[in-house]
Amino acid sequence: MKPTAVSTLIIALALAILHGAPAPTPVWIDTDPALGEVERDVDDGVALVQAFHSPELDIRGVSVVFGNAALDRGLPIARRLVSSFGPPRLRVFAGAARAEDISKETDASRALATALRARPLTILALGPATNVATVLSKHPELASRVSRVIAVAGRRPGQRFITGTTNKAGHRDFNFELDPNAFQVLLDSKVEVVLAPFEISAKVWIRSDDLDRLAASGAAAAQALVAPSRAWLSLWGRLFGVDGFNPFDTLAVAYAISPDGFACEALDARIETLADDVTEPGVQGVQVERKPYLLASNAPTDARRRVTYCATAPAGFKEDLLARLTR
Repeated sequence: MKPTAVSTLIIALALAILHGAPAPTPVWIDTDPALGEVERDVDDGVALVQAFHSPELDIRGVSVVFGNAALDRGLPIARRLVSSFGPPRLRVFAGAARAEDISKETDASRALATALRARPLTILALGPATNVATVLSKHPELASRVSRVIAVAGRRPGQRFITGTTNKAGHRDFNFELDPNAFQVLLDSKVEVVLAPFEISAKVWIRSDDLDRLAASGAAAAQALVAPSRAWLSLWGRLFGVDGFNPFDTLAVAYAISPDGFACEALDARIETLADDVTEPGVQGVQVERKPYLLASNAPTDARRRVTYCATAPAGFKEDLLARLTR
């Protein structure tokens, strides 16, 4: 698999030189993989394979953060995926184990800082933004070296994250809520921020026949994704009454590959504390808590910060994703 990845990148570079096409985009992937963990998201693992099979991207490093899995569980998952399917010499670095580590230097924050000093990078923030925020807070001079941060987070005011007909309580804005302070650092840093929120991924469904296609492809990376993805799909069916799941993080990778075809708009982002929309109101003895929200809108506010908010993926997104996974 690795020789194929190298050959693909070499061919892409050669074609770029011959035809004047853009060179691969240098990216850093910050992720919280849980592929194979019981009843845990598989989308980070899918997104990593998608990125590995994208000659449009020049992956300069992978860092792991707490989130879908504890750091000590997610780190070996990332290393296994990189060693099995990633480009040669790509390294994986351990980052923050909790939100309180935002002021603590880690192997991940040091490696990302070094990589940014070498050249500007697009950062794919696929989990809590703690590792990225640590670099920006400890080394504010490196903000100008960040081409953009593409983060899987955010919502419009009043929007709830609901799946199917049995998910009355809804979902949390998981990456954001695990470390709101980190996202505030991103907003304060003035780096370009692109949000790939629940709104965009909720319109894309990976279903049973899509997993059958992965299984039938014979591609080693696709085969590694099938069993945990089937388990994840089964869980969504039991919990939410749907035949499929949303591949959240893959939308961020797709935007890094090319923003063409995405329906996005420039909105003002802010963090507000409001009633918790996941706590079911009106239940005796349950007090509705308050929590922070990452909101994007054109509403006037004293703390406005322009971001790119993406609401709809290109029409051919899923077909492109499946084609990359089965390479």
